[in-house]
Amino acid sequence: LTSPGGGMGFRVGSYTRLDEQHPPSFIKGYLAVLEDVVSPMRVPFYATAIAAGIVAVVAATQALGGEAPTNAVPMTLRLLAAVANDAAVWAQRLAKGVEDNGGIVAAVKAHPQLTAVVLVVLAILRRLMSARGRRARVFLVDFEVTDMHARPGDDKAVYAASKLVGQCSNKRFVQSILASQVFDEGAINFQVKVSERSGLGDDTFLPRCLFLSDEAANEYDRNPSESPEFTPSQSIDKAREEFLHLVVPTCRKLLARYAAQKFPARFVSTTHSGDASGGAPKALDGVPDVPLIGAIVTNCSLFTPTPSLSAMLLNALQLPNGAHVRTYSLGGMGCSAGLIALDLADQLLQAATQRGEVLRVLVVSTENITQNLFYGNERCMLLPNALFRCGAACILMSNEPPTTAAGAAYGAARALLRIAAACTGTAAAGAAHLVSGGSRVTARALLGARSLFLPSRGPSDSALALYELRHAVVRTNLAADDKAYRCVWQGEDGDGNLGIRLEKNLMAAAGKAMSRNITELGPLVLPWSEQIRYLISLVLLWNEKRRRRSQLKKKAAVGEDSATAHAPTKEEKKVAVPDFTTAFRHFCIHCGGRGVLDEVEKQLKLSEGTMAASRLTLKSFGNTSSSSVWYSLACHESGVAASGPSGDGRGIRRGDVIWQLGFGSGFKANSAVWVARRDVRRLHSAWSEVAQQ
Repeated sequence: LTSPGGGMGFRVGSYTRLDEQHPPSFIKGYLAVLEDVVSPMRVPFYATAIAAGIVAVVAATQALGGEAPTNAVPMTLRLLAAVANDAAVWAQRLAKGVEDNGGIVAAVKAHPQLTAVVLVVLAILRRLMSARGRRARVFLVDFEVTDMHARPGDDKAVYAASKLVGQCSNKRFVQSILASQVFDEGAINFQVKVSERSGLGDDTFLPRCLFLSDEAANEYDRNPSESPEFTPSQSIDKAREEFLHLVVPTCRKLLARYAAQKFPARFVSTTHSGDASGGAPKALDGVPDVPLIGAIVTNCSLFTPTPSLSAMLLNALQLPNGAHVRTYSLGGMGCSAGLIALDLADQLLQAATQRGEVLRVLVVSTENITQNLFYGNERCMLLPNALFRCGAACILMSNEPPTTAAGAAYGAARALLRIAAACTGTAAAGAAHLVSGGSRVTARALLGARSLFLPSRGPSDSALALYELRHAVVRTNLAADDKAYRCVWQGEDGDGNLGIRLEKNLMAAAGKAMSRNITELGPLVLPWSEQIRYLISLVLLWNEKRRRRSQLKKKAAVGEDSATAHAPTKEEKKVAVPDFTTAFRHFCIHCGGRGVLDEVEKQLKLSEGTMAASRLTLKSFGNTSSSSVWYSLACHESGVAASGPSGDGRGIRRGDVIWQLGFGSGFKANSAVWVARRDVRRLHSAWSEVAQQ
């Protein structure tokens, strides 16, 4: 594409040598574009180079007033091949210069242009190799946990949720199981003992329909001094109500807050009295301009109706692009399903980035209690009655990267070419259509042309994001082990009552799963100093055990009592554990119960301050299943508990690393690691009651 000024360049349809005085500046400019576009966007190098070449051929032809090329793609491929050819020739010349001048320094001085070209080509190749297999950046834009406290000024949906679930103190739980008259004395005493030792406080929530019908609940609201009659109503409609009333207001609040950050001029903030975090912003014109959600992922283990929960949520939210939203519903995956849903969202975002598209994924984690209270007398199936409580979390994730000037310019050209290709059928015809001045663009093509490179209206999601996913979710599954597989089991007792059986080997399975999970996680997150220290401790421990075995053999040889000689010592029982506080500032451990938290604290040798947020979450909300790690993260953000190893309650600061660890049936252990992109100190409405106390 020879410019009118006669400088260096190319000819249409044939490749000519670059002017030897100018190749460094030309290649540097091309590399600068690649650095701006390829590196932050994590786009495959080949796709970027070919697309950029097509745009360059078309744009230059139009600038020179030439005919529109009908073979833009083959021309671009030939162009790239020729550039690579010349790079090889330049490399050969440089090598010959090294031989002729007797050294690399002399060769560089003799051929500075060729040296610069070779270095730039090597930089491009390095970028190509490093880009292969690299993860795309995934951002947690915002999240919200369900607040079940009713306050003056709440909208009808929030108020309805507060009437659907009720606070269940330990005393009230005991009163309810006594009023039910379905448990024998042994079962009642067992549940009372478990509730007292469970670590749950008096502010947890259960669906009122477990114990009261609608009429009985209304009568109790009018006259709370009288003990209501036990009249449970556990229909599938009640289970749907529980899901909708807990999840939908939370999702709307999250999306409204996100839209207000994207388009601040269109929204006005509303604040509820008694709610320090503020209410959901409302659109000035009544119609919030919410950026499009591309996918919804829900997880709920014990309630999987038809239509699915994700379809139910999509119907309730009435998203403007609902027909194009992909929905996924995960079921039966236990308390760690929240992090599995996170992993699915991460994979969707990775695939979207490879396609060069922006995708926003709404992840909803909850558990349904309405149809899952056990009314039998089998001890191991009564444990969930005293532990599980209502709760939900909504998380918004995105892959929209920071927008650079070069990336925006290139993205605009790329998106324009995609629109034209959609209108004309092929990329070549689309290029010719653009060059010839055509402007036939359909609405469908415009909807499909949202590019990863196009700057969004308002700040990008990466600019708004609170956290960034450090690496893929680390998942461990022990389903091949029969004992671990059956330690959490849904089934019926001898009388046909359906419930969840928690076997005695549950803690052993959890410890085994966690051990394998952190073995895989450790090399990814631990600093080199801690890994070296851990390796040394392993060697010393192995040496001590080997010395002990040698002593036992000698004692056995002289006839000492074998039972006494082989008794394991404390050193033999000792297991080396890395210090994970060197890698993580905040710990969000699944609140399965006091025993689970005690076991994690013991195995990982964590301090009380490190576990404070998880223990306070268990006390304030109970075991909310897959959403418990998000209540713990909200606790860290709110600063209502000693946060982090130092126990300073400072909230979360930029650069802090957060570890979410979940356990679930199967048996599974999953870990997600986040890095804070900004200081986060906000009081979540769900934690405002605890903060006031």
